[in-house]
Amino acid sequence: MCNLGEGIYEDGLMKGREEGKKEGKLEFALELLKDGMSLEKVAKYSKLSLSMIEKMAKQNKLI
Repeated sequence: MCNLGEGIYEDGLMKGREEGKKEGKLEFALELLKDGMSLEKVAKYSKLSLSMIEKMAKQNKLI
């Protein structure tokens, strides 16, 4: 029984870390966009999809 609880805890911890990494990438990408970097370069350096970068730029009225 103890192993099941530990497994659930570890899964939750991993998911939280993944969400945190993604949030960090989004914040990084937004700062690059605000500094005037091209959408393609932001996608390249942030390792996010170009469509996600375009969506973010539109939502923040940067394009």
